[in-house]
Amino acid sequence: LRGDVENGRKVFAQSCLACHKVGEIGHDVGPDLSTVKTRSPESILIQILDPNREVLANFTQYFVRLTDGRTTTGQIVAESSSSLTLRRAEGAEESILRQNIQSISSSGQSLMPEGLEGAIDLQSMCDLIAFLRN
Repeated sequence: LRGDVENGRKVFAQSCLACHKVGEIGHDVGPDLSTVKTRSPESILIQILDPNREVLANFTQYFVRLTDGRTTTGQIVAESSSSLTLRRAEGAEESILRQNIQSISSSGQSLMPEGLEGAIDLQSMCDLIAFLRN
């Protein structure tokens, strides 16, 4: 299939923009996808279909259980002796006082959900890859 860059931009906006950036478009939650321009389409597709194949430590999802029984999730983007800050989709951040934390555990997995291939048809996936490589 031939990819349509403009349609790929729409697919990115709909499915990826909440967590990824390309240039000035998007949010800094997952890796900046401007860096994938030189990758092969196959390599990009593997990363989309299997986001947990290679997870960099700074993009790992953490579960924070609070003393009030709630659990919150996100990637840890800042820590101090008194608090930590989690980031989620669309760059939403939450700072939590350590005194309110019961436990912190890593999922060992990416924040990126699996199964995007179920929401993006074959032509749209091709268009997305064309956009990312353009």
